[in-house]
Amino acid sequence: MAALLEDDGPALIIENIQHMSERVAALLAECLRGACRDVVLTSPLSDHLDGPHAWPTALRNARRDRVPLRRRRHEIPQLAQRMPADASGTGGTRLTADTLRVLAAHPWPGNLAELRRVIHAAAGARSAGDIIASDLPTPYRNLPAPASPFRQAEREIIVAAVEAAGGNKLRAARALGVGRSTLPNRMRASHVY
Repeated sequence: MAALLEDDGPALIIENIQHMSERVAALLAECLRGACRDVVLTSPLSDHLDGPHAWPTALRNARRDRVPLRRRRHEIPQLAQRMPADASGTGGTRLTADTLRVLAAHPWPGNLAELRRVIHAAAGARSAGDIIASDLPTPYRNLPAPASPFRQAEREIIVAAVEAAGGNKLRAARALGVGRSTLPNRMRASHVY
């Protein structure tokens, strides 16, 4: 890893650093000290990284917190259009307008990594021509059923409470004034995470 970071080149993206073992996080922090290359570290809630996982993020001088993809639906078509070429290495496959509309309607709890996996799976199944909605993996082929305004508001409140609690569902449930088992039930019903 150190040799890769010492070379000048395009940015290196390391996703989900919260899943690294303590030893790997410490090794990464040491390697980042001498890095010539730009390194992008991702995690769902960087404010709540602690211990060895906080070291690599502290070494990076520019931090940008991004809003989850489900709240940036307007960016999904532009992001998705670049991904088939990344997957196939050529510019031969494109996403149809209908496919982009279907993708933009999904909540993407796995954020950009989930979107990338879906696009790569669809691009891998098609050697040429446009990627249509039926090329997407089964759970992503159709537009999700529209939620009522009440359900949409409930979902947004739950998401905001869980994010404010650093992912701690018990603390989020207390902040919302609901029981410990009520919040997970409402999260499932609202398709949160």
